[in-house]
Amino acid sequence: MKHVYILFGLEAYLLEQKKNEIIRNTLPLEEIEFAVSVHDAREASIQEAIDDCQTLSLVGGKRVVIVKDCYFLTTEKSKEKVQHDLDQLYSYLESPNEYTTFILIIPFEKLDGRKKIVKNIKKLANVYEAKPLKGSKLFDWVYDRSRKENISMSTDAINLLMNYIGSNLFQLEQEIVKMALYIGKGNELGVADVEQLVSRTLEQDIFKLINSIMNKEINRAFEILDDMFKQGEDSIKIINLIARQFRIIFQLKVLRKQGVSNGVMASKLKLPPFVVSSALGMCEQYDLDQLLHILSNLSNLDFKMKTGQIPKELSLETFLTQIA
Repeated sequence: MKHVYILFGLEAYLLEQKKNEIIRNTLPLEEIEFAVSVHDAREASIQEAIDDCQTLSLVGGKRVVIVKDCYFLTTEKSKEKVQHDLDQLYSYLESPNEYTTFILIIPFEKLDGRKKIVKNIKKLANVYEAKPLKGSKLFDWVYDRSRKENISMSTDAINLLMNYIGSNLFQLEQEIVKMALYIGKGNELGVADVEQLVSRTLEQDIFKLINSIMNKEINRAFEILDDMFKQGEDSIKIINLIARQFRIIFQLKVLRKQGVSNGVMASKLKLPPFVVSSALGMCEQYDLDQLLHILSNLSNLDFKMKTGQIPKELSLETFLTQIA
């Protein structure tokens, strides 16, 4: 049985969950506080952690030793003055202390395959990769997480939540727990609940603003815009975010005409699949010439606002009226 774990990848939530799972499977609950030690690779050498691995537990039995941010297993050129002896680490991994579970956490996308230790990592340790969740995997995660809170979510509610929050699992979990407390166990979350309860961001309001415009709901659009102004949002920032959304719609429309699939669109534009799906629904409202005209007007507005040629808020309201 291997007593060493290599946890790497960019999804911090999954790294944290895997680390906690290993600890729970190794130690009794009452020993966790005393039998787990944590080292930071940017502050202490790997040799110190290895020495710790050889130390007996204060309560007897097993121990867990964790080393955070093991950048030395990646290609990063660190400015830290800490020296890590990878030969000593390799020797320890070949013959680890059977009473110590050793966890190395590497919050990077890839390991450096040129290093001897990395080349042999799968023979020496249990390797776990924490990839950011996308598309159907992210949808399934939200669905399963809501079930753990004893609530259900409609498909539209899940898609809207992902649209609002993105793929940040920590934030998604926080919102699911909060909404579950509000509606109560055994109930279903719908779109209206997500709109009412999820903490809003400016980007979310921009999406709703443009959606209102495209649905010819100009009064609703003005309500959203007025709310942004009351929250102190700057007109130039709003203009730039509107322009970003229309650029995405323009690019998607071009790719759709070329027969490109949704998945390839998401990859080309480096967008989450659910963002692509939502934006594609807006593509039919304008043709390419209209979108180019809107983007040109937004560019002119941005320039005139920055140079003080026009009143910001009034000009933004006028622009929304023109494109609705």
